[in-house]
Amino acid sequence: MPNVSLTPEQQSFIDTRVASGRFSSASEVMRHALRLMQEAEDRRERFVAMLCDVSERADREGTLSAEDVDAELKAVIATAKRRA
Repeated sequence: MPNVSLTPEQQSFIDTRVASGRFSSASEVMRHALRLMQEAEDRRERFVAMLCDVSERADREGTLSAEDVDAELKAVIATAKRRA
């Protein structure tokens, strides 16, 4: 594992997770944390792409009504909940 500087609180968090038996090592905790971070970044990128698509569509087709925006956001939220 690369040398990583952690605060005492972060080290304690890792130690607690290993001691609980959920993870077998600090490296496993770090890999899990990085996977979660990657997933969050992927979700963020998809969300930004969706916003760009909606913005481009609004530019092409004109502005959206409040009802259209509400429906679009509800669809995005529903999709996000299904993926979670």
